[in-house]
Amino acid sequence: MLKRGHIILLVGAALVIVGISITAAYGIGIASVILNESIILSDVLVNPSNSVNRTLDVTNLERPVSIVLHVDSNDSTDTPVVEQTVIDPKGFVVNKNEFGNGQGDIFTTIKPDIDGIYTLSLHNLGTDQVKIEGIFGYLPVTENSGEINLSTVTGLLAGAWVFVIGIGTLVGGTVITVLDRRGDSKRQSFGLTR
Repeated sequence: MLKRGHIILLVGAALVIVGISITAAYGIGIASVILNESIILSDVLVNPSNSVNRTLDVTNLERPVSIVLHVDSNDSTDTPVVEQTVIDPKGFVVNKNEFGNGQGDIFTTIKPDIDGIYTLSLHNLGTDQVKIEGIFGYLPVTENSGEINLSTVTGLLAGAWVFVIGIGTLVGGTVITVLDRRGDSKRQSFGLTR
């Protein structure tokens, strides 16, 4: 017969496995949307007074296109200032922001009017080279209205919580198993075992 510590360890292991499975199932869906339908900017270096362009082929006019950017200055002597512009396939500016100067992050969305190639242009207005990271494309957390909706990551968070509860249960089961063994060894020394 299994002792209570062993039963708790088995329950904890099951919770860890279920938590990993739920997190993986939801995480794969979210990651595939981001990787397949977005441009990921990773360590893009932009020299002073220069620009960098990235393009996105927009085929779905129902979903908003998100722009999530972070800027860092390599030299950090001057506050980085970057101008972000999105140009539609007809050549019109549909979104323009300036960020830096103490706010190194930007999150904005645009609602495309026509399908085709949209260009994200990042222009370094500062005097030092900057490093830009971010995403230009479709994010699963943005609704058609451009508002943030975290319901798409609820499964991911639920899986993470089940995993954490499973780890806690494993720790508790280990403690109870050790305490039970100590009690058994004391009973054996007194000759109280069956």
